[in-house]
Parts: sequence; C-alpha cells; structure tokens
Amino acid sequence: MNFLLHIIAIIAIGLPQVLGYNVIFGKGKIFHFGPIGVSLMAAYATFLTITNGGSYLLGITLGAGCALLISLLFAWLSFRLEADALGILSIAVHLTFLTVVLNSTQVTRGALGIPRIPRLPFLSSLSSFATIATVIAILWLAILYMIDTGPFGRKLQALAEHEWHAKSLGVDREHTHIAAFLLGGIGAAISSILMPQYLLLLHPNDYTFPFLIILVMIVVAGKPGSILGVTLSAILLTLLKEGLRFLPLPTTMIGPIRLLLFGVILLLAVYVRRDSLFPQQRKI
Repeated sequence: MNFLLHIIAIIAIGLPQVLGYNVIFGKGKIFHFGPIGVSLMAAYATFLTITNGGSYLLGITLGAGCALLISLLFAWLSFRLEADALGILSIAVHLTFLTVVLNSTQVTRGALGIPRIPRLPFLSSLSSFATIATVIAILWLAILYMIDTGPFGRKLQALAEHEWHAKSLGVDREHTHIAAFLLGGIGAAISSILMPQYLLLLHPNDYTFPFLIILVMIVVAGKPGSILGVTLSAILLTLLKEGLRFLPLPTTMIGPIRLLLFGVILLLAVYVRRDSLFPQQRKI
C-alpha cells in the first residue's frame, strides 16, 4: 500500500512541472531546455528561507517569485535568439544555476544538500501527501486544459505553426510567449515546493541534466501539446522508472540502465513525433 501511495505522490508532484513545460515546449514549439533550472532556484529560494527561520508563507512566496522572474528571463531571451540558440543558452543557464548552488557551500551546503526539510502540518503522512498532491495536480490539469482549449491555446498554436501569418492576424507574440513561460514557471514552482518536502531533502543531484532528459522525453512521448497525452505519458513512464527498482541488479547499475533506456525511448519518441515537434509551416 505504501509503495502505491509513493507512486501516486511522485506522479502527482511531477505533473505540474511536466504540464507547464508542455505549454512551452509542446504547444508553443519553443526550444526551451531550462525548466529544471527554474525548479532548482525556486526550491532553494523556498527552503533556504524556511530553514533559516523564515515562515512557510514567505518561503513559498520567494520561491514562486524566483520561478516567475527566471521564467521572464527565458521569455526575454526567446525574443532575441533563434530557436537553436535559445535551446543551447537555456541549457547553459540551467548548468550555471547548478554550478552556483554546488559552489556556494556556506549558503547551500553544496553537494551535501539541505537535509531535514520540514513539511507543512497537513502533509505529515504519506496518505495525506499523496491525496493533496493529487488534488493539486488535477486542479492544475483542469486549469491548463481550459487555457489550452481557449483563445490562448489557439494563439500559441498559431505562432508555432506559422509565426508570420499569426502576427498578421493580430496575435501578439511577446505577450503570448510571456504567458506560456509564466505558466511553465508556476508549474515548476508547484513541483519544486512539494518534492523536497516529500523527500525531506533538497539535493542538487535532483536537478541535473538527466532529469531534463526525462522531462523532455515525457512531453515528446505523450504527443507534444496534448495535455491528456502528456499526462498519460507521465504516469506510464513514472511507473517504468520506479518499476526498474525491482530488477535483480546491483543498485549501482539501475541508474545507468534507466538513463540508457530513457535515452532510447526519447530517440524513438522524437522519430515517431517528428511531425509534431517540427511541424511544416502552413502555406496560404
């Protein structure tokens, strides 16, 4: 029973970030590879504040504010760079944030991480954590579904398919992309506030490049831009990820096998979904 609750909690905690990233990368076709960097800084801003005597309200406010500010930075970069340049620079920004955390040992404890992360009182048990995380994930899914099927979703899709024609119809690229990045930032903030509380530990190893690969893989495998498809992909791939723990192999081999397997899945998903990832521009 505890393992089932663990699976539910892990899926529910990760869904807000996955669905937020799907808005940017999946629906908007924006080559943004910095969502883990956003989560990293939001998590450290939140729990450094709390563990140093600040209130939960202050910590969550600072964490969410940090996520939104960094998301605005990425949005600003997206207006000034070509797609491939944005992808490379967003990875560089993520790795820069990670390097700062690892080397600021007096503040962040570096590679030791921050142990004994306090939980909110209503998240004290595994069952309550799984229940509340699931409710939050469902609410976030419903909000994004309504946004996706409304005017904003159509504008973002139009910009992804043919930016010039969308602009000629009055679609404001900057406002639309800023809104997409902010939605991604909110999703990242939700997940980064919940996950360290669940693990009772905030560690930089949870924000390294392999986690970006997993995030991209979930979006690509679930059909980029599809909220329901990405949700199903997140559920199935999380079950696969956690199920690998039961293989009769040394624990030192599980990580490399998992990364290799997910790399193959990502390669196949990109090949199968190439028309969704790189859509041909409409011709009028």
